[in-house]
Amino acid sequence: MLSFRDIIGHKSIIEHLQQGVQTGQIGHAYIFEGDDGIGKRLTAKTLAAALQCREGGAEPCGRCISCLQMESGNQPDVFYVTHEKSVIGVDDIRTQLCTPMDIKPYAGPYRIFIVDEAEKMNEQAQNALLKTLEEPPEYGIILLLTNNRNAFLPTILSRAVLLSLLPVAESELVPFLMERAQIPDYRARLAAALAGGSPGKALTIAASDEFRKQKDAAVGIMQALPDMGDERMAITAKSLASGKDDLNGMLELMQVWIRDLLLVKAAGKKASPMFSQEESTLQAQAARISYEGIKGLQKELQVLADKRRANVTLEPAVWLMLLHMKDCFR
Repeated sequence: MLSFRDIIGHKSIIEHLQQGVQTGQIGHAYIFEGDDGIGKRLTAKTLAAALQCREGGAEPCGRCISCLQMESGNQPDVFYVTHEKSVIGVDDIRTQLCTPMDIKPYAGPYRIFIVDEAEKMNEQAQNALLKTLEEPPEYGIILLLTNNRNAFLPTILSRAVLLSLLPVAESELVPFLMERAQIPDYRARLAAALAGGSPGKALTIAASDEFRKQKDAAVGIMQALPDMGDERMAITAKSLASGKDDLNGMLELMQVWIRDLLLVKAAGKKASPMFSQEESTLQAQAARISYEGIKGLQKELQVLADKRRANVTLEPAVWLMLLHMKDCFR
């Protein structure tokens, strides 16, 4: 059931939307901006459900015919603009939004149009949308979902209410993963740390078997690193550079390990590392590395990132990173 209570984070935005639903002071156009998986689509759908709900409260009731239709994706006055190409063209906007907007609502008080990936509208599509925004019917509401407001014409931005959905704190993501998705504590904390504040990404990470395998591989590298021999170092560099492993994901996990190492170095047995199952290894490594050494580990990850942007040959760059990281433990 769609409910504002089920949206993680974005408290001030939700309060703003609920107040608008209750008072009837709703704008004709909103831009929901935020990273992928941050909750834009869920927030837009929940707003649409609340606006069309027959009981008229700040929350969708989940029982009336309109709420049931929203759950099934068949609410006759809520439309989702789709596109088959890499851009949203003028024909998409005219046929799926502008023309249907002229028809009065079939059952509810509003006709609501949700445009996902709205940054993909080309200039002609935006100009067609602008004509509707300049003289919208009283019942018309347009919800634009985007990860980049700068893709819109200034005239579009000036006629819409901009709502920026910011990254959700790890302190909110972890309980969400544990309570609603039944993810174990250890995995939930690690997924939250890697998700960049995105509930959608956190769920994908936590539920992925590939992530578990990747985590095990990254842990294996970091556990072996202080005493890694030349042969294993060469094999590891080749594997990471070949694309066999997701290098971005591996580097993110290695960064979390280094963060744990710093935490254990500073707090000792009072630390609560993300890699809690490997705490004994972290304690042993913390005893043999200095704070400067830990800074060196972080620096080497950044050096590799810079080299990748410069399109250097990857395998020797990864090998050199591992070699220098090993030296940080001396």
